[in-house]
Amino acid sequence: MHSNGKRWLTAQETAAQLDTTSSEVCRLLSLGRLSGTKQKDPRRAGKSQWLMDPESVLREEKLRKSKLVRRARRLKRVSAQQ
Repeated sequence: MHSNGKRWLTAQETAAQLDTTSSEVCRLLSLGRLSGTKQKDPRRAGKSQWLMDPESVLREEKLRKSKLVRRARRLKRVSAQQ
């Protein structure tokens, strides 16, 4: 599932989109690479969930893709030199 840029995603949905774990999403949130807000559930005391800004999720996806491309180019260059 990919975000359409309008709907805020839960940490679990974000993890699925980035192909990672929800704990990694929390780490990215604490590093500031993802932005989000905590939403409390009024029906359940003490229960809340993080909602991630879809724009920050798309930015992180682009960053990850560009890192993969750079890594692949570097590996190709190194293997060509050998």
